[in-house]
Amino acid sequence: MRSAALLGLAMLTACSGGGAAQPEAAQERIWCALGGAKDFTQDCVLDRVDSGGTAVFVVRHPDGAFHRLEASKDEQSLLAADGADLSQSALKQDRYEVILGDARYVIPLHAPGK
Repeated sequence: MRSAALLGLAMLTACSGGGAAQPEAAQERIWCALGGAKDFTQDCVLDRVDSGGTAVFVVRHPDGAFHRLEASKDEQSLLAADGADLSQSALKQDRYEVILGDARYVIPLHAPGK
């Protein structure tokens, strides 16, 4: 009976991954104004990806929506990577300012700590 209990515990441990839960990576929050809002909030999250030497930025909204933006060849602007909306953007010192549809974003040029 004792070995059956130990076997059950071992199986449960194997199914659950066997270790302590890993903490989530710190999310890079950025300033955004969504849905035509006048004021900016830090409600959006930014993921940075290198895609074959091109910087790609994925901006995630609190409701689950997202936009992918790619740096232009000269890295002076961010271009909409998908969707029907065209982006307007400019590099201003240490950040990109982007308008995409009815959303506006302030995207730091570099990740925090870089």
